[in-house]
Amino acid sequence: MIAKGIVLHGPNDFKLEEFTIPSLKKGQVLVEMAFTPFNPSDLAFLTGNYGLKKPYPVVPGLEGSGKVISSGGGFLANMLLNKRVACTAPTNGNGTWASHMIADATGCIKLSDQVSLEQGSMFFVNPLTALSFAKQAAAMKADLVVLSAAGSALAKMINYFLKPFNIKSIGVVRSEKNIAGALANGFHTVLNSSNNTYLSNLKTSGKTAKKAIFFDAVGGGEVPYQILGALPSRSTMVVYGRLDLNTPAFAPQDLIFTESNIKGYWLAKEASKKSLFEILMDTKKVQNMLKNGFETKIQKIVKLDQVEEGLKTYISNMSEGKVLIDLKADL
Repeated sequence: MIAKGIVLHGPNDFKLEEFTIPSLKKGQVLVEMAFTPFNPSDLAFLTGNYGLKKPYPVVPGLEGSGKVISSGGGFLANMLLNKRVACTAPTNGNGTWASHMIADATGCIKLSDQVSLEQGSMFFVNPLTALSFAKQAAAMKADLVVLSAAGSALAKMINYFLKPFNIKSIGVVRSEKNIAGALANGFHTVLNSSNNTYLSNLKTSGKTAKKAIFFDAVGGGEVPYQILGALPSRSTMVVYGRLDLNTPAFAPQDLIFTESNIKGYWLAKEASKKSLFEILMDTKKVQNMLKNGFETKIQKIVKLDQVEEGLKTYISNMSEGKVLIDLKADL
């Protein structure tokens, strides 16, 4: 069978091509893809800076949605046949930016009838990361959560999952125009890091906190480490992104004198450690969130031959919503 997709031949070297789909193995399914989103992790994969390395040439794309049209055999794979699914790319094969993708059956979740294929294409990366962050905050008994990139869809989901724990949240954005969107995401307070007073305001807003956790998507430059330095002693900073490619302005005294700590987070690594029961419980919570009308804003939908245009839109306007590739249009 011949598929059409974006093929990456090296860092940032990609083009639309046709390729042959190999035979399915037991436990695999063939997904006729519907939609796939751009995520920061996809940008890292395109540049060769993602944690998961695949030999070139390879189809990029880490998550998407579609319909299972063929099974390689096995109980779970056969159960998914003819079902609408959210799916993740396998660790050793092509990704979601194509008309068809071979997926591991364990990397597919049947979508409920109330969840659209557009929303289902964003089922894994943001929702499961948000749920994990809320669990981490609750486990350490934090009374304050701080998030950078507070205008993002992920930030909104984190606040959704934080609600049962009654934990105060403070959002940080990089420009005045993003404040309204961040407030709509459910933060108690939103601060603009371009404002000279944001650190003093952060200290004031968080001064009653006894234990804080800071989830950072920026990674580079001064801002993340300024924020950590403004938080109470024994705070935790979780770095999960690298929106700023500048050298991190890390200050050792932020750890030495405050007993704070910094750690990294990668969803794929965490997911590999979970039992099937834990995965099923987490995906059930995400399904419930999506069924209850919680939708990620979509600012634009492009076709496969418009990927470069879509990438430019997404990179320059991440806070305005997701950009999806409509893969059905190329079938």
